[in-house]
Amino acid sequence: MRPATACLSGDASSIRLARALVGRSIGVVPDEVRDSAVLLTSEVVTNAVLHGGVSFNLRLEVRRDRLRVSVTDDDPRPPHVLGTSPDREYGRGMAIVAAEATAWGARLDGHRKTLWFELTLPDDGDGADTEAAPGAGAGRRPDAR
Repeated sequence: MRPATACLSGDASSIRLARALVGRSIGVVPDEVRDSAVLLTSEVVTNAVLHGGVSFNLRLEVRRDRLRVSVTDDDPRPPHVLGTSPDREYGRGMAIVAAEATAWGARLDGHRKTLWFELTLPDDGDGADTEAAPGAGAGRRPDAR
Protein backbone atom coordinates (compact mmCIF):
# COMPACT_ATOMS: atom_id res chain seq x y z
CA MET A 1 0.00 0.00 0.00
CA ARG A 2 1.30 3.44 -0.89
CA PRO A 3 1.28 6.03 1.88
CA ALA A 4 -1.83 8.18 2.18
CA THR A 5 -0.95 11.86 2.47
CA ALA A 6 -2.79 15.14 2.79
CA CYS A 7 -1.97 18.80 3.34
CA LEU A 8 -4.68 20.17 5.60
CA SER A 9 -5.52 23.62 6.90
CA GLY A 10 -4.73 24.39 10.51
CA ASP A 11 -8.34 24.73 11.62
CA ALA A 12 -10.71 22.52 13.58
CA SER A 13 -12.48 21.14 10.47
CA SER A 14 -9.23 19.38 9.55
CA ILE A 15 -9.46 17.16 12.63
CA ARG A 16 -12.55 15.45 11.23
CA LEU A 17 -11.00 15.20 7.76
CA ALA A 18 -7.81 13.62 9.14
CA ARG A 19 -9.77 11.04 11.17
CA ALA A 20 -11.79 10.13 8.08
CA LEU A 21 -8.69 9.82 5.89
CA VAL A 22 -6.98 7.49 8.34
CA GLY A 23 -10.15 5.49 9.03
CA ARG A 24 -10.83 4.76 5.38
CA SER A 25 -7.19 4.41 4.20
CA ILE A 26 -5.98 1.99 6.83
CA GLY A 27 -7.18 -1.16 5.06
CA VAL A 28 -8.50 -4.29 6.71
CA VAL A 29 -7.56 -4.25 10.39
CA PRO A 30 -9.36 -5.24 13.59
CA ASP A 31 -11.86 -2.63 14.81
CA GLU A 32 -9.82 -1.90 17.96
CA VAL A 33 -6.75 -1.02 15.85
CA ARG A 34 -8.82 1.23 13.56
CA ASP A 35 -10.45 2.89 16.59
CA SER A 36 -7.05 3.51 18.23
CA ALA A 37 -5.57 4.87 14.99
CA VAL A 38 -8.47 7.29 14.54
CA LEU A 39 -8.35 8.41 18.20
CA LEU A 40 -4.59 8.98 18.17
CA THR A 41 -4.81 10.76 14.81
CA SER A 42 -7.35 13.08 16.36
CA GLU A 43 -4.95 13.85 19.22
CA VAL A 44 -1.84 14.55 17.10
CA VAL A 45 -3.84 16.57 14.56
CA THR A 46 -5.45 18.60 17.35
CA ASN A 47 -1.92 19.34 18.56
CA ALA A 48 -1.04 20.62 15.06
CA VAL A 49 -4.21 22.72 14.85
CA LEU A 50 -3.62 24.31 18.26
CA HIS A 51 0.12 24.90 17.93
CA GLY A 52 1.28 24.31 14.36
CA GLY A 53 0.34 27.23 12.15
CA VAL A 54 -1.87 27.65 9.11
CA SER A 55 -1.45 24.16 7.66
CA PHE A 56 0.08 20.75 8.36
CA ASN A 57 0.90 17.54 6.52
CA LEU A 58 -0.60 14.18 7.44
CA ARG A 59 0.94 10.87 6.35
CA LEU A 60 -0.31 7.32 6.95
CA GLU A 61 2.00 4.38 6.22
CA VAL A 62 0.89 0.78 6.61
CA ARG A 63 3.41 -2.03 6.76
CA ARG A 64 2.91 -5.71 7.33
CA ASP A 65 3.36 -5.43 11.10
CA ARG A 66 2.52 -1.82 11.97
CA LEU A 67 1.02 1.43 10.88
CA ARG A 68 2.48 4.88 11.35
CA VAL A 69 0.72 8.22 11.32
CA SER A 70 2.91 11.34 11.04
CA VAL A 71 1.87 14.98 11.31
CA THR A 72 4.31 17.71 10.27
CA ASP A 73 3.60 21.30 11.29
CA ASP A 74 5.36 24.65 11.64
CA ASP A 75 5.81 24.57 15.43
CA PRO A 76 9.41 23.62 16.26
CA ARG A 77 8.67 22.96 19.94
CA PRO A 78 8.58 19.30 21.03
CA PRO A 79 5.32 17.97 22.45
CA HIS A 80 4.96 17.49 26.19
CA VAL A 81 3.11 14.79 28.08
CA LEU A 82 1.33 16.65 30.86
CA GLY A 83 0.25 15.00 34.06
CA THR A 84 -3.43 14.22 34.18
CA SER A 85 -5.72 15.88 36.68
CA PRO A 86 -9.49 15.75 37.05
CA ASP A 87 -9.44 19.57 37.23
CA ARG A 88 -7.56 20.08 33.95
CA GLU A 89 -9.79 20.59 30.92
CA TYR A 90 -7.01 20.39 28.34
CA GLY A 91 -3.60 18.85 27.77
CA ARG A 92 -4.47 15.15 27.85
CA GLY A 93 -3.78 14.47 24.16
CA MET A 94 -0.14 13.47 24.39
CA ALA A 95 -0.82 11.38 27.52
CA ILE A 96 -3.40 9.46 25.48
CA VAL A 97 -0.90 8.99 22.63
CA ALA A 98 1.79 7.83 25.08
CA ALA A 99 -0.61 5.33 26.68
CA GLU A 100 -2.16 3.89 23.49
CA ALA A 101 0.62 3.91 20.89
CA THR A 102 3.10 1.08 20.49
CA ALA A 103 5.72 3.80 19.90
CA TRP A 104 5.68 7.53 19.34
CA GLY A 105 8.07 10.42 18.99
CA ALA A 106 8.87 13.77 17.48
CA ARG A 107 11.52 14.84 15.00
CA LEU A 108 12.53 18.50 15.00
CA ASP A 109 13.79 19.99 11.75
CA GLY A 110 14.53 23.70 11.85
CA HIS A 111 11.21 25.52 12.17
CA ARG A 112 9.16 22.33 11.68
CA LYS A 113 8.23 19.34 13.79
CA THR A 114 6.99 15.88 12.82
CA LEU A 115 4.98 14.13 15.51
CA TRP A 116 4.34 10.43 14.84
CA PHE A 117 2.88 7.34 16.42
CA GLU A 118 2.86 3.65 15.54
CA LEU A 119 0.43 0.84 16.28
CA THR A 120 1.22 -2.84 15.94
CA LEU A 121 -0.88 -4.78 13.45
CA PRO A 122 -1.80 -8.43 13.90
CA ASP A 123 0.16 -10.83 11.70
CA ASP A 124 -1.82 -11.50 8.52
CA GLY A 125 0.52 -14.27 7.45
CA ASP A 126 1.40 -12.95 3.97
CA GLY A 127 4.90 -11.72 4.92
CA ALA A 128 4.83 -8.75 2.53
CA ASP A 129 5.81 -5.24 3.55
CA THR A 130 4.16 -2.39 1.76
CA GLU A 131 5.93 0.97 2.18
CA ALA A 132 8.88 1.42 4.54
CA ALA A 133 8.30 3.92 7.32
CA PRO A 134 10.82 6.71 7.87
CA GLY A 135 13.36 5.70 10.49
CA ALA A 136 13.97 8.95 12.36
CA GLY A 137 13.43 8.27 16.03
CA ALA A 138 11.58 5.03 15.36
CA GLY A 139 10.83 2.65 18.17
CA ARG A 140 11.41 4.91 21.13
CA ARG A 141 9.12 6.91 23.32
CA PRO A 142 10.47 10.30 24.36
CA ASP A 143 10.82 11.03 28.04
CA ALA A 144 7.59 12.34 29.48
CA ARG A 145 7.83 15.89 30.80
